[in-house]
Amino acid sequence: MSDQSPSLQFDLDRDAIRLLHRSVSFYLEKWPGGPDPQEQQSLQQMKTLLTAALLEFSLEQDGER
Repeated sequence: MSDQSPSLQFDLDRDAIRLLHRSVSFYLEKWPGGPDPQEQQSLQQMKTLLTAALLEFSLEQDGER
């Protein structure tokens, strides 16, 4: 038996990553607060992960030139 929570894996293109990044960034800016401050931390972590993914796309594109 595993203690890890279930997870999913997605294959996303650059446009999908960019859209998710913009959406998470917008929600973070407008974050209304709430009973669970962990939500804001999770959103910040997600934004960081999406930023890293966009940078990875940029590096791959630069490498192809």
